[in-house]
Amino acid sequence: MNIPHRALGIVREIVLDLGHEVTYAYDDLMFIDHNAYLLQFTESPDRLNLYFNVEAGDDFAEETIPLLTKAAKKRDMKIERKGHYELAPKDGGNFDVRFFNRQEA
Repeated sequence: MNIPHRALGIVREIVLDLGHEVTYAYDDLMFIDHNAYLLQFTESPDRLNLYFNVEAGDDFAEETIPLLTKAAKKRDMKIERKGHYELAPKDGGNFDVRFFNRQEA
């Protein structure tokens, strides 16, 4: 399958398979289910980075990862778990996204 650059429609299909929804998209980031996790487009159109909100529980992450992976695979895409993120308020009502990459054991 030829996947277009930043294929938001395909990402929506992937998360919809889990009963989730893209609630906000900005640049290369898609926030899912009101900030539970986000998917990030990469330079490769068939790959997405996955970050969970620091407030999301480990059980949620462990349940969600295989479901996302399976839904992405059906659409010839791959998801790589990268770590966690948090939103930090900035002046003017905006937010900074702070990423915390996983440390491999």
